[in-house]
Amino acid sequence: MKPLVSVIIVSFNTRKLTIKSIKSVYASSGFKKDEIEVIVVDNNSTDDTVEFIGKQFLNFRLIVNQDNRGFGGGNNQGAKVAKGKYLLLLNSDAFLEKDSLSVLVNVLEKHQDIVSVGPQLRYGDNRLQLSGGYLPTPWRVLAWMWWLDKLPIIKLFFSTPYHVFDLTWHQKSQYPEWLMGACVLFRKDEFLVAGGFDDKIFMYAEEVELYRRLQSTLGKKVYFTPKTQVIHLGRASSNKANAFVLIHELKGIEYIYAKHYSHLLPFIRFIISVGVMIRLIVFRVIPGRSDAYAEYKKYFSLAR
Repeated sequence: MKPLVSVIIVSFNTRKLTIKSIKSVYASSGFKKDEIEVIVVDNNSTDDTVEFIGKQFLNFRLIVNQDNRGFGGGNNQGAKVAKGKYLLLLNSDAFLEKDSLSVLVNVLEKHQDIVSVGPQLRYGDNRLQLSGGYLPTPWRVLAWMWWLDKLPIIKLFFSTPYHVFDLTWHQKSQYPEWLMGACVLFRKDEFLVAGGFDDKIFMYAEEVELYRRLQSTLGKKVYFTPKTQVIHLGRASSNKANAFVLIHELKGIEYIYAKHYSHLLPFIRFIISVGVMIRLIVFRVIPGRSDAYAEYKKYFSLAR
């Protein structure tokens, strides 16, 4: 009997969290014993993740890499060997509620016009987590990088930003254009037809690029549902500051433009460079933000 859902968990030095994540999958309600397949892809962890989870669980598939393939690369490996009709990409620091998997699967079972669905994400202390947005058009990137999307007058005419910072948005069903990859469900055949993740994006912005191709290739919608919540601690395997994450996301956006809209790449680089300079000025004078200043400064030294 083939499983209905293949759950892919990419791990990197997160032994305790990975075990907790796997347990949350097996505790899912509404599924028979053989309907859920768990695939763990370990990205060359230096802790005892591989040995320990091998002792904890019997019915799962383990892929052990000799190098770190990144989030996208690891999920691509899992997708290629998955046997389920659906693929749930689940971070090693994300934990399902008992109904989460059934709620997400039910959406794709009933709605063929939806290509992917994600739940409401919450931090460990139950605070609402931002987890979606709209594709990074030049105007959206400009509004985000130049902090224009913080202005009330801009919000009146700009309801679909690149990153949705409005918490009330995350409390209602929505049709965004991308979702954070911490917990997202796809049909396996559609994920593979679109080509999966671009392995050249090691981390950050890889979901955005994938969702751009998914919608371009299949012409289907993305769906966000608050009907179920998933705890996502965030950055458990990287432990990097916000500024570090942002500048690598910016490099990811530049890569997206180089790949899909090369004629706009100089313009996007100008928008991003101005935005980084604004942050350098601000964080230079704010006490206690020297770490952020140093990270933003590195942006201009990154190879183009």
